[in-house]
Amino acid sequence: MQTLKVELAIAGAAMFTLGAFVATRPTDAEATSAQPPAVRAFSERDFAVFDRGFLLDEMPCPVGFERHMICFAPSPLEAEMKPGMIVAPDVPLVAVEFRVIVETALKDPSLRTVRFGQSLALVDPETREIVDLIRLSAPDYATARPDGLTKS
Repeated sequence: MQTLKVELAIAGAAMFTLGAFVATRPTDAEATSAQPPAVRAFSERDFAVFDRGFLLDEMPCPVGFERHMICFAPSPLEAEMKPGMIVAPDVPLVAVEFRVIVETALKDPSLRTVRFGQSLALVDPETREIVDLIRLSAPDYATARPDGLTKS
């Protein structure tokens, strides 16, 4: 009988703790309003995480990740890309390398970060529209932005 009282006391304490947790947790509306607004543009920090002008196996690399031995080669597609452009249906929207995703800031989850050569684009996968673009081979952030437009 003594062990039954101890077990009931432990069960009661557990139920009290569970009730206190449920009563004090934020509602769904409170939890979602605390999240920062979705980022739909590349920032200066995104530009700064890439290495420029380094040697990889004694070959010059204009832009990439030196510490991960990744060099980005130019692509013929990136010369004509600009925000608002629709990516052709025959061009695959392959997500950027894992290292790029880890190093750059989180973006709007409805957009896909895609690398075309030495440029990064935020693309709406539904419409295939380029929402934002940054040219990683540019000498500085201001010239990396389309038409010199700086967004943060």
